[in-house]
Amino acid sequence: MCMGNCGGCPAPTLKAGDRLHGFTIIRVQQIPEIRVTAYEARHDRCGARVLHLHCDDRENLFSIGFRTTPSDSTGLPHILEHSVLAGSERYPVKDAFNELAKGSLKTFLNAFTYPDKTVYPVASQVKADFYNLARVYMDLVLRPRLLLHTFQQEGYHFEPENPSDPDTDLTISGIVYNEMKGLYSSADSLQSKYIMEGLYPDSTYGYDAGGDPEEIPNLTYEQFKRFHQLYYSPSNAWIFFYGNITTREHLEFLEEMLAGFDHIEVNSQIKDQPLWTTMRRIHNRYPISRDEKLERKSIVDLAWIVGDSRNPQEILLLQIAAIALVGSAGAPLRKALIDSGLGEDLSPATGLERDLKQVPFIVGLRGTDPDKADQIERLIFDTLEKIVRDGFDPQLIHGALHQVEFHGKEITRNSMPYGLTLMSRAYCTWLYEADPLAGLQFSTLIEEIRQKWQDEPRLFENLIRRKILENTHCLRSVMEPSYTYQEEKEAAFRRKMAEYKASLSKAKLEEIFQNAEKLRKEQAAPDSPQALASLPRLELADIPREIETIPTRKTTIDGVTALEHDIFSNGIVYLDLAFDISDLPDDLQPYLPLLATLTLGMGAAGKGYDVMASQIALKIGGLAASPSAGQTVMGEETWQKMIFRMKMLHRNIPDAVRLLDELLTQGDLSDRTRMQNLLAEEKNDMLSAVVPQGHAFARRTASAGLSLAHHRDEQWNGLAQLRLLVDLAERFSRDGESLAEKMAQLRAHIYRRGRVILNLTGDAEGLDELRRALEHLVQDLPPAGEPKEIAPFRLEPPVPTGVAIQAQVCYVAQVLPAPRYLSSQAPALSVLSHELASGPLYNRIRVQGGAYGAHSIYDSLNGNFAFLSYRDPNLEQTIKVYRQVLDEVSSEEISAEELRKAIISTIASLDKPMGPGAKGFAAMIWDFAGISDEHRQRFKEEVLKTTPQSVRQVAAEYLRPRLDESNLAVYAAEDRLKRASEQMNLRLRIEPLLGRTKVSGSAEGEAG
Repeated sequence: MCMGNCGGCPAPTLKAGDRLHGFTIIRVQQIPEIRVTAYEARHDRCGARVLHLHCDDRENLFSIGFRTTPSDSTGLPHILEHSVLAGSERYPVKDAFNELAKGSLKTFLNAFTYPDKTVYPVASQVKADFYNLARVYMDLVLRPRLLLHTFQQEGYHFEPENPSDPDTDLTISGIVYNEMKGLYSSADSLQSKYIMEGLYPDSTYGYDAGGDPEEIPNLTYEQFKRFHQLYYSPSNAWIFFYGNITTREHLEFLEEMLAGFDHIEVNSQIKDQPLWTTMRRIHNRYPISRDEKLERKSIVDLAWIVGDSRNPQEILLLQIAAIALVGSAGAPLRKALIDSGLGEDLSPATGLERDLKQVPFIVGLRGTDPDKADQIERLIFDTLEKIVRDGFDPQLIHGALHQVEFHGKEITRNSMPYGLTLMSRAYCTWLYEADPLAGLQFSTLIEEIRQKWQDEPRLFENLIRRKILENTHCLRSVMEPSYTYQEEKEAAFRRKMAEYKASLSKAKLEEIFQNAEKLRKEQAAPDSPQALASLPRLELADIPREIETIPTRKTTIDGVTALEHDIFSNGIVYLDLAFDISDLPDDLQPYLPLLATLTLGMGAAGKGYDVMASQIALKIGGLAASPSAGQTVMGEETWQKMIFRMKMLHRNIPDAVRLLDELLTQGDLSDRTRMQNLLAEEKNDMLSAVVPQGHAFARRTASAGLSLAHHRDEQWNGLAQLRLLVDLAERFSRDGESLAEKMAQLRAHIYRRGRVILNLTGDAEGLDELRRALEHLVQDLPPAGEPKEIAPFRLEPPVPTGVAIQAQVCYVAQVLPAPRYLSSQAPALSVLSHELASGPLYNRIRVQGGAYGAHSIYDSLNGNFAFLSYRDPNLEQTIKVYRQVLDEVSSEEISAEELRKAIISTIASLDKPMGPGAKGFAAMIWDFAGISDEHRQRFKEEVLKTTPQSVRQVAAEYLRPRLDESNLAVYAAEDRLKRASEQMNLRLRIEPLLGRTKVSGSAEGEAG
């Protein structure tokens, strides 16, 4: 075994058996495929387990995880996850999490509640900041205050519907309570809930760790505190580190944090679900808008418990089998289900869920009807039996192995640090008393599996027979739509509240009123200066002044402009192709997302879509396409591109580029059934995203009239796109031919040599190989055609809009025009957005209002400033808060301390680390927008120079006067929209999600 600087791994500095800082080193192991040296240790006194993946990455990550097994569905683990971050004896602030978020250079700061564990990760690129975050987090989770008002705020409390009138009806509020009401307004979330409860009825997994809104009010404050005493002990802790800080330093830090803790016995073992001898079936409902049809809106799934996370080789075999079965369009089980016509596309729950001790495999169809459940069930079993009898196409297994290898090798930092990805892999085995490194050594595991497959050619067929076909622990879940589901829930809640209120004495009702008043006062009261001073402090002088630059070389490949970025990428290269679409008429722009889907999802070069999909899985690590638009920094032009993104291993570059060439130049649109299936899948995915992403939809609706770039975003990704997809799907049987002709015309117009810019990212060896392969692709693209003359575009004036959805919560967006990136006001506006988001909006909409999220977002590139709320129980009050906070910040200067935190938070967002592919992509977008490194450096410097006066000035002179130019969009239940529009004279144009428009509070009636 290599134990020097092996394959990029740091040389070991400790060995197994070493004892230091109260820890014993259990083992030291290098893992060249991810360039880390792993140290596993155990605290001698309290038994805390530690794993450190030491590497040369300066983005260090810490997490502490506990096994937290619920015994009911009150959401106790979830409420506790929120509550421990609200302060400790050492840090007695009301919301330590928010204070850390405001005043640190964190690259990640969050907490996760899983069905069987709770994890608290933080990350930073600055060593002092990293230890500040880790020190506070450890103290919060191990020594929290857990005050009653924290439990009431984060969990639930009773209050009058009108807070100032104790005689009004009772209701329930709380951040977790409202979060889960919003979550379970979504069909996908209800589907997962029903499957978990049905598949694991006798296990901890049968309970809802997040919390069922109907069960949350059964939780008591005493149970809440007791749960922390039971499970939040270092003896039940798994502590993970990743990054370039040494193991010695981490153990020295932990010695301080674990002082005073002894070993205690913690019974957090996860008992297995006893396996059934016969299949079971369940039938449930989910809410649907009345403007949607009930037909072909049901979801039918089959689910099995198939594996044990403590056996990583078995889980990897199952993962490969799952990919081979349903992971691509050519996968036989997926193809059989889609081609059957019994449903429109795969159920969103389809796949292998690896984050549990007992791992389930789920497969099913969405867009079906309940009476087809028996046929779907039979088809799944018949297809699996055929696969076991006739065998897999070996290319499918090779493709699945390639996908596992690729994603194990790739360094990703899209929304989370790379260290967090490795943490998740380690916890999948470690928390179940198995080897934490097993899931990280993917190259070794894959080679073992390749050899095993060679020795046993029917390895995967036998696995499917044993784990699925002969497995009697199988659940069939049918979930059908209901127009009345939400109404029934609301009516039942109101009856329950009325009965509860009637059972209470006048004195008890007064107590509820007084408690709610007391809670509001607690929430509104600021932390004392002494409490805030207890938190570790990062000074502006600690912030690195220089921006990180991305190496970029502008060149040409056979006459086509290319950008190259020489960056270490662990044997992977990234390719982006951006085709200009700015001369496409406005009425054709909405078809571009579907064109992207059809380009990648249909057949090409004489090969059917299934063959093409199998070859893509075998040679390409990731392939996607979508239209994108933005404004240049001068604000005078709008760039508009259709962007294809591909990533591949070095050895696959020629084949991967050849496949992309075939898709672009020899695409086949003749398979109408396949086209209809892809259209249905896009429609269903977008429809199911509305409730979970209501704030994003509301923002697009509100922004659409501000600029051409925002208009395109709404056309491509917003409500306009959803309605187009629904319309096309309904008309496909009679208009499919004309749609295919339109797609062919768009292909011929866009995929041309003179329209494309190439963007290449990887190391020197990969770039050389990619450059050579691209010469052929460029030559195969047709020459540039004549640009089309299009009519000048005119934006429609913004209209306040309410979109009626089946949800128990609201999403409220108000968007204002604002100065752009090169404006001297832009840095202060960026600081202001962070101050509002973590200050007054957070306090009034989340803490006091009970919403799960409140945001202010300044888009400097496209010139707008947005206020957003997420899973919000309020509507009218939230709109008032938006105006109030803008009035206040326009008239009063923020304190120097709040400014310091806002500046630091702004810099953290500017300096957020990116993976190799993301770096190359960002450099390309900056090039389109005309942003130079000098611009970025100047922007950062100006942020650091921001003053309280400049923040007040931009609010007073640039935002407050533009309130009258702002636009409002709200996604909520129709009755909430009507009530708010009438009470506040908003004159909302109220639109059913997929139907006709009504204007509320006016005499106009129907408006289209």
